[in-house]
Amino acid sequence: MRTMGKQHMVWDGTKIMPAFPAGRLELEGGRSRNLVAVGDRVLLRPDSGGTALIEAVLPRANKISRRLTFTGVEHVVASNVDVMAVMLSAWPRPNTGLLDRYLVEAHASDIVPVILVNKMDLAEKPAVESELSPYAALGYPIHRMSAQTGEGIEGFLSDVSGKWVAIVGHSGVGKTTLLNTLFPSHQARAVGDVNPATGKGRHTTTSAVAHRLQDGTVLIDTAGIRGFALWGMDWRCVESGFLEIHEAGEGCRYPDCRHRGEPGCSVGTAVSGGRITERRFESYLILLDEAESVA
Repeated sequence: MRTMGKQHMVWDGTKIMPAFPAGRLELEGGRSRNLVAVGDRVLLRPDSGGTALIEAVLPRANKISRRLTFTGVEHVVASNVDVMAVMLSAWPRPNTGLLDRYLVEAHASDIVPVILVNKMDLAEKPAVESELSPYAALGYPIHRMSAQTGEGIEGFLSDVSGKWVAIVGHSGVGKTTLLNTLFPSHQARAVGDVNPATGKGRHTTTSAVAHRLQDGTVLIDTAGIRGFALWGMDWRCVESGFLEIHEAGEGCRYPDCRHRGEPGCSVGTAVSGGRITERRFESYLILLDEAESVA
């Protein structure tokens, strides 16, 4: 239910207890920052002191992972989730570049993506809708909300009822404020300041925490980040995460066309004809370059 360093709070079906990775599990960790992630199903060996050893992590149905840029290792943000809820701040403007990264990760990991647009009470709505229009056209569920006023929250919860939902996003977009609104008894969780010029916030959630609602929905509050570097992606994963580019690419002359101006590239034609936005295409090229450079 919660991870912080080597200490984890684990729910055994009846109670929550502190647990620590066994030595053998640590040796098997490989090039991963964290051995255990929120959402993992684990084998426990309780001890007489009210804690337990985590002897094994069971196979994951999926995971949300990012690459730590300084060390190059994998950081598993959450696992075994049904929905990735990407929260953006409508003010001063949505960070759609980071959104594109999360959408690529969601599609590659077979996780349903949902877009949350917070702070709509502060936003210039026509400008926000213009930023969101390419995603609405692709059919992504978009929930416009205000974690401060409660606007739009019920619609989101109805959409994800009974599912495990990882709430991800940039620092300062309002993830912790949303969880404080839904779980008033947990309001000791800090809410960080936001730079009024940039809209960027400080990190206030230092660990991932799972909260269970009465209907069985589990909301995972993840640590705010300033960047999300792709982990384990090849160029086909990146292309598949841009739905309109992947669809247009089926008409390319060559099956391995990467849409950088190759002969017979139908994606270039779609961009010049306005069927794919310049901004989305530029975002695709950035992530393509990143995936290829890491590989």
